[in-house]
Amino acid sequence: MVDLLNLKIELMAGLNFKCECGRTHKVDIEKIIVGSNILNDKNSFIDIIESENLFVVADKNTYKSWGKELIRLLKRENYQITEFIFQNENHLIPNEKSVGRLLIEIPKNTSLIIGVGSGTINDLCRFLSYKLNIPYIIFATAPSMDGYASMVSPLIVEGFKRTYEATYAKAIVADTQVLRNAPLEMIHAGFGDILGKFTSLTDWKLSKLINDEYYCEKTVEFVEKARDLCVKNAEKISQRSEEVTKQIMEALIISGIAIGFVGYSRPASGAEHHLAHYWEMDAISKNIPHPLHGNSVGVGTVVVSMIYQLMKDKLPKGLTPPDPEYLISIHKKVGSIYSPKELGIPKDVFQDSIIHAREIRNRYTILQLAHEFNLLEKISTILTEKFYG
Repeated sequence: MVDLLNLKIELMAGLNFKCECGRTHKVDIEKIIVGSNILNDKNSFIDIIESENLFVVADKNTYKSWGKELIRLLKRENYQITEFIFQNENHLIPNEKSVGRLLIEIPKNTSLIIGVGSGTINDLCRFLSYKLNIPYIIFATAPSMDGYASMVSPLIVEGFKRTYEATYAKAIVADTQVLRNAPLEMIHAGFGDILGKFTSLTDWKLSKLINDEYYCEKTVEFVEKARDLCVKNAEKISQRSEEVTKQIMEALIISGIAIGFVGYSRPASGAEHHLAHYWEMDAISKNIPHPLHGNSVGVGTVVVSMIYQLMKDKLPKGLTPPDPEYLISIHKKVGSIYSPKELGIPKDVFQDSIIHAREIRNRYTILQLAHEFNLLEKISTILTEKFYG
């Protein structure tokens, strides 16, 4: 049996083992590298770039932070490179327009896609890779979300956020010097995504107890250990500690690997993500800015923990939801936002999200249980008053 809880991140690439849950878990990522000053040691990753014709994708910011230097190195190694840099002034949106633009720009003879970026760039390159059957590598520029090791791509299609089947990255390369210099908001977003595992794992166990849904204890322990290590060092996050930045990045990769273990996002996504998606879709439909996904998840985690607290008399035995005050105390240590009002979510949108976010995805969470007891509107009123006065 693999000693999963003590395995170094680099050794998780290529994992394949029979689990106590009865399933075989595997990781089809060929290489995972999380280190310092990686471009100074090209031999650590150059062997994974076996192809000659590379299509490199970045945006204006990620091109400056790492893309320009990476492209220069690859050209010195005589790779044939076509680069496309998104020039969006605001946040790049992973929608039909962005996917279509990449399909227009990618050369027909491309043999490897290289993404330089974080959430949106990764999701776009992953989806492009899957649709064209061309492998891709992601060079991460921020520890901002847990999709690096995922095999699905959340995309905005016709104004709705939907999760599409995609593929694993061939390799994940992350330089802690680059990561620690990412905007603090993005580092907070990554930590918010990690905090979300408090409620996503609780929702998963809730569904196991009520619906006898498949549940893997080993996967839960795997995610919990990575989460708890980041929480333990929460106070160092805003100091841009390289050690803690590495822990966050590894926890985010582990979260994605856990998704691959079970074949869907249950270990990493519950009601807190439903709320975050609802808020994001509302903003996109109105063509207004929205918070980074992970920051919304961090706030959603506090909100969902409060829903669990309000539903405590209705919960099955054997469930231990996180304490809202504990989660708020962690946010305070980090310096991150924990209130939907402070995050910029309009009062009416927040109130509606408590009632309707469960409709975004057919997944059993505390929101569905509250709906079954006809309590969502009451809870929505209580929490709206609590946060907005």
